[in-house]
Amino acid sequence: MNNIEVERNGRIIKIAIKREKKLNPLDIETIEEIGEALKDHRNIAVITGMNRAFSAGADINVFLNLDSKTGYEFAKRGHDVMNTIQERPMPVLAAIHGFALGGGFELALACDIRISHPETIFGLPEVTLGIIPGFGGTQRLKRIIGESKAFEMTSMGKKIGAQDALNLGILNEINEKYLERSMETAKLYEKMPFESLAYIKELIRNGSGNMMDREKEYFGNCFKTENQKEGARSFIEKREATFNRNVNFDLFK
Repeated sequence: MNNIEVERNGRIIKIAIKREKKLNPLDIETIEEIGEALKDHRNIAVITGMNRAFSAGADINVFLNLDSKTGYEFAKRGHDVMNTIQERPMPVLAAIHGFALGGGFELALACDIRISHPETIFGLPEVTLGIIPGFGGTQRLKRIIGESKAFEMTSMGKKIGAQDALNLGILNEINEKYLERSMETAKLYEKMPFESLAYIKELIRNGSGNMMDREKEYFGNCFKTENQKEGARSFIEKREATFNRNVNFDLFK
Protein backbone atom coordinates (compact mmCIF):
# COMPACT_ATOMS: atom_id res chain seq x y z
CA MET A 1 0.00 0.00 0.00
CA ASN A 2 1.57 3.28 -1.12
CA ASN A 3 -1.04 5.77 0.01
CA ILE A 4 -2.72 4.25 3.07
CA GLU A 5 -1.58 2.78 6.37
CA VAL A 6 -3.51 -0.18 7.80
CA GLU A 7 -3.48 -1.23 11.47
CA ARG A 8 -5.28 -4.34 12.73
CA ASN A 9 -6.60 -5.00 16.23
CA GLY A 10 -8.70 -8.14 16.46
CA ARG A 11 -11.65 -7.74 14.09
CA ILE A 12 -11.06 -3.96 13.78
CA ILE A 13 -8.93 -2.35 11.08
CA LYS A 14 -7.91 1.29 10.97
CA ILE A 15 -7.23 2.67 7.48
CA ALA A 16 -5.38 5.99 7.42
CA ILE A 17 -4.96 7.95 4.17
CA LYS A 18 -1.37 9.21 4.06
CA ARG A 19 -0.78 11.04 0.80
CA GLU A 20 2.41 13.12 0.66
CA LYS A 21 0.34 16.24 0.10
CA LYS A 22 -0.95 17.43 3.47
CA LEU A 23 -4.65 17.41 2.60
CA ASN A 24 -4.68 13.80 1.36
CA PRO A 25 -6.03 14.31 -2.19
CA LEU A 26 -7.66 11.17 -3.55
CA ASP A 27 -6.61 9.48 -6.75
CA ILE A 28 -7.77 6.13 -8.11
CA GLU A 29 -4.78 4.31 -6.66
CA THR A 30 -5.60 5.58 -3.16
CA ILE A 31 -9.30 4.79 -3.48
CA GLU A 32 -8.61 1.29 -4.73
CA GLU A 33 -6.10 0.68 -1.95
CA ILE A 34 -8.91 1.50 0.51
CA GLY A 35 -11.15 -0.97 -1.33
CA GLU A 36 -8.44 -3.63 -1.16
CA ALA A 37 -8.05 -3.13 2.61
CA LEU A 38 -11.80 -3.65 3.03
CA LYS A 39 -11.95 -6.92 1.09
CA ASP A 40 -12.09 -9.04 4.23
CA HIS A 41 -15.69 -8.17 5.03
CA ARG A 42 -15.50 -9.81 8.48
CA ASN A 43 -13.67 -6.76 9.81
CA ILE A 44 -15.14 -3.60 11.29
CA ALA A 45 -13.28 -0.67 9.73
CA VAL A 46 -12.39 2.89 10.69
CA ILE A 47 -11.24 5.19 7.87
CA THR A 48 -9.36 8.38 8.74
CA GLY A 49 -6.76 10.75 7.32
CA MET A 50 -3.25 11.60 8.48
CA ASN A 51 -1.76 15.11 8.49
CA ARG A 52 -4.18 18.05 8.27
CA ALA A 53 -7.27 16.51 6.68
CA PHE A 54 -9.48 13.50 6.16
CA SER A 55 -9.32 14.25 2.43
CA ALA A 56 -9.78 17.49 0.53
CA GLY A 57 -10.99 15.61 -2.56
CA ALA A 58 -9.56 14.51 -5.86
CA ASP A 59 -6.19 15.59 -7.21
CA ILE A 60 -7.32 18.34 -9.61
CA ASN A 61 -4.26 17.83 -11.82
CA VAL A 62 -5.73 14.48 -12.87
CA PHE A 63 -8.78 16.22 -14.37
CA LEU A 64 -6.67 18.06 -16.94
CA ASN A 65 -5.95 14.77 -18.71
CA LEU A 66 -9.44 13.22 -18.69
CA ASP A 67 -11.85 13.02 -21.61
CA SER A 68 -15.41 11.71 -21.66
CA LYS A 69 -14.37 8.05 -21.81
CA THR A 70 -11.61 8.21 -19.20
CA GLY A 71 -13.77 10.44 -17.00
CA TYR A 72 -16.49 7.79 -17.02
CA GLU A 73 -13.93 5.11 -16.12
CA PHE A 74 -12.54 7.29 -13.31
CA ALA A 75 -16.05 7.68 -11.85
CA LYS A 76 -16.86 3.98 -12.27
CA ARG A 77 -13.79 2.84 -10.38
CA GLY A 78 -14.59 5.30 -7.59
CA HIS A 79 -18.20 4.10 -7.48
CA ASP A 80 -17.06 0.49 -7.19
CA VAL A 81 -15.10 1.21 -4.00
CA MET A 82 -17.82 3.40 -2.46
CA ASN A 83 -20.33 0.64 -3.15
CA THR A 84 -18.00 -1.87 -1.48
CA ILE A 85 -18.06 0.27 1.66
CA GLN A 86 -21.84 0.55 1.64
CA GLU A 87 -22.54 -3.09 0.78
CA ARG A 88 -20.02 -4.95 2.95
CA PRO A 89 -21.83 -6.54 5.92
CA MET A 90 -19.76 -5.06 8.75
CA PRO A 91 -19.82 -1.37 9.74
CA VAL A 92 -17.37 1.18 8.33
CA LEU A 93 -16.78 4.34 10.37
CA ALA A 94 -15.33 7.64 9.14
CA ALA A 95 -13.16 9.53 11.65
CA ILE A 96 -13.03 12.97 10.06
CA HIS A 97 -10.97 16.12 10.64
CA GLY A 98 -9.72 19.15 8.75
CA PHE A 99 -11.42 18.92 5.37
CA ALA A 100 -13.82 16.42 3.83
CA LEU A 101 -14.41 17.88 0.38
CA GLY A 102 -15.34 16.45 -3.01
CA GLY A 103 -14.28 12.83 -3.20
CA GLY A 104 -13.24 12.96 0.45
CA PHE A 105 -16.77 13.92 1.45
CA GLU A 106 -18.16 11.22 -0.84
CA LEU A 107 -15.92 8.69 0.90
CA ALA A 108 -17.30 9.78 4.28
CA LEU A 109 -20.89 9.65 2.97
CA ALA A 110 -20.38 6.03 1.90
CA CYS A 111 -19.51 5.05 5.48
CA ASP A 112 -22.09 3.92 8.05
CA ILE A 113 -21.05 6.15 10.96
CA ARG A 114 -19.40 9.59 10.73
CA ILE A 115 -17.63 11.16 13.72
CA SER A 116 -15.94 14.52 13.21
CA HIS A 117 -13.62 17.00 14.87
CA PRO A 118 -15.55 20.25 15.57
CA GLU A 119 -13.47 22.30 13.12
CA THR A 120 -13.98 20.10 10.05
CA ILE A 121 -15.25 21.59 6.76
CA PHE A 122 -17.53 19.56 4.47
CA GLY A 123 -18.71 20.11 0.91
CA LEU A 124 -19.11 19.00 -2.69
CA PRO A 125 -17.54 21.92 -4.60
CA GLU A 126 -17.21 20.13 -7.96
CA VAL A 127 -19.60 22.54 -9.72
CA THR A 128 -16.98 25.28 -9.31
CA LEU A 129 -14.63 23.14 -11.42
CA GLY A 130 -17.17 22.66 -14.20
CA ILE A 131 -17.94 19.07 -13.19
CA ILE A 132 -20.24 17.21 -10.76
CA PRO A 133 -19.59 14.75 -7.90
CA GLY A 134 -18.60 11.45 -9.46
CA PHE A 135 -18.42 8.90 -6.64
CA GLY A 136 -22.10 8.73 -5.66
CA GLY A 137 -22.18 11.93 -3.63
CA THR A 138 -25.34 13.39 -5.18
CA GLN A 139 -27.37 10.30 -4.32
CA ARG A 140 -25.97 9.57 -0.87
CA LEU A 141 -26.21 13.19 0.25
CA LYS A 142 -29.80 13.39 -1.02
CA ARG A 143 -30.77 10.29 0.95
CA ILE A 144 -29.29 11.71 4.14
CA ILE A 145 -30.42 15.35 4.08
CA GLY A 146 -33.21 15.43 1.48
CA GLU A 147 -33.42 16.75 -2.07
CA SER A 148 -33.71 20.48 -1.36
CA LYS A 149 -30.68 20.79 0.93
CA ALA A 150 -28.62 18.40 -1.17
CA PHE A 151 -29.41 20.42 -4.29
CA GLU A 152 -28.45 23.65 -2.54
CA MET A 153 -25.12 22.29 -1.28
CA THR A 154 -24.17 20.60 -4.55
CA SER A 155 -25.41 23.17 -7.07
CA MET A 156 -23.72 26.04 -5.22
CA GLY A 157 -20.61 24.14 -4.17
CA LYS A 158 -21.49 25.17 -0.63
CA LYS A 159 -19.19 24.28 2.27
CA ILE A 160 -20.48 23.79 5.80
CA GLY A 161 -18.95 23.30 9.23
CA ALA A 162 -19.29 20.37 11.59
CA GLN A 163 -22.20 21.78 13.60
CA ASP A 164 -24.27 22.37 10.46
CA ALA A 165 -23.36 18.87 9.27
CA LEU A 166 -24.55 17.45 12.60
CA ASN A 167 -27.79 19.46 12.43
CA LEU A 168 -28.46 18.15 8.90
CA GLY A 169 -27.93 14.54 9.97
CA ILE A 170 -24.67 14.07 8.05
CA LEU A 171 -22.70 13.45 11.25
CA ASN A 172 -23.46 11.06 14.07
CA GLU A 173 -21.27 12.94 16.52
CA ILE A 174 -18.82 15.82 16.95
CA ASN A 175 -15.87 15.11 19.23
CA GLU A 176 -12.45 16.74 19.59
CA LYS A 177 -11.08 13.23 20.11
CA TYR A 178 -12.80 12.07 16.92
CA LEU A 179 -10.41 9.19 16.18
CA GLU A 180 -10.41 7.81 19.71
CA ARG A 181 -14.21 8.04 19.79
CA SER A 182 -14.45 6.24 16.44
CA MET A 183 -12.21 3.42 17.68
CA GLU A 184 -14.29 3.14 20.87
CA THR A 185 -17.43 2.84 18.75
CA ALA A 186 -15.78 0.19 16.57
CA LYS A 187 -14.96 -1.79 19.73
CA LEU A 188 -18.61 -1.61 20.77
CA TYR A 189 -19.58 -3.05 17.39
CA GLU A 190 -16.97 -5.78 17.81
CA LYS A 191 -18.94 -7.04 20.85
CA MET A 192 -22.23 -7.19 18.95
CA PRO A 193 -23.64 -10.35 17.28
CA PHE A 194 -22.29 -10.09 13.77
CA GLU A 195 -25.27 -11.75 12.07
CA SER A 196 -27.57 -9.10 13.50
CA LEU A 197 -25.23 -6.31 12.44
CA ALA A 198 -25.10 -7.66 8.89
CA TYR A 199 -28.89 -7.96 8.65
CA ILE A 200 -29.43 -4.46 10.06
CA LYS A 201 -26.93 -2.91 7.66
CA GLU A 202 -28.51 -4.56 4.63
CA LEU A 203 -32.05 -3.58 5.66
CA ILE A 204 -31.17 0.05 6.34
CA ARG A 205 -28.45 0.81 3.81
CA ASN A 206 -28.84 -1.58 0.90
CA GLY A 207 -32.51 -2.40 0.80
CA SER A 208 -34.47 -2.70 -2.44
CA GLY A 209 -37.79 -4.38 -3.11
CA ASN A 210 -40.14 -5.29 -0.28
CA MET A 211 -37.94 -4.71 2.75
CA MET A 212 -40.79 -5.39 5.18
CA ASP A 213 -40.88 -8.99 3.93
CA ARG A 214 -37.10 -9.23 4.10
CA GLU A 215 -37.09 -7.93 7.66
CA LYS A 216 -39.50 -10.70 8.67
CA GLU A 217 -37.27 -13.27 6.95
CA TYR A 218 -34.11 -12.03 8.66
CA PHE A 219 -35.87 -11.85 12.03
CA GLY A 220 -36.72 -15.53 11.67
CA ASN A 221 -33.17 -16.35 10.55
CA CYS A 222 -31.77 -14.92 13.79
CA PHE A 223 -33.39 -17.79 15.69
CA LYS A 224 -31.13 -20.23 13.85
CA THR A 225 -28.06 -18.69 15.53
CA GLU A 226 -26.26 -19.41 18.79
CA ASN A 227 -25.93 -15.68 19.27
CA GLN A 228 -29.70 -15.28 19.62
CA LYS A 229 -29.76 -17.92 22.35
CA GLU A 230 -26.78 -16.33 24.10
CA GLY A 231 -28.42 -12.91 23.94
CA ALA A 232 -31.65 -14.18 25.49
CA ARG A 233 -29.87 -16.23 28.18
CA SER A 234 -27.60 -13.36 29.19
CA PHE A 235 -30.59 -11.05 29.59
CA ILE A 236 -32.45 -13.57 31.76
CA GLU A 237 -29.31 -14.33 33.79
CA LYS A 238 -28.51 -10.61 34.17
CA ARG A 239 -24.99 -10.83 32.75
CA GLU A 240 -23.12 -9.40 29.76
CA ALA A 241 -23.52 -11.46 26.60
CA THR A 242 -20.50 -13.15 25.04
CA PHE A 243 -21.32 -13.51 21.37
CA ASN A 244 -19.78 -16.07 19.04
CA ARG A 245 -17.42 -14.55 16.44
CA ASN A 246 -17.28 -17.66 14.23
CA VAL A 247 -19.95 -16.44 11.84
CA ASN A 248 -20.39 -17.85 8.34
CA PHE A 249 -19.82 -14.60 6.48
CA ASP A 250 -20.33 -16.30 3.14
CA LEU A 251 -24.03 -15.82 3.85
CA PHE A 252 -23.58 -12.06 3.56
CA LYS A 253 -21.42 -11.72 0.44
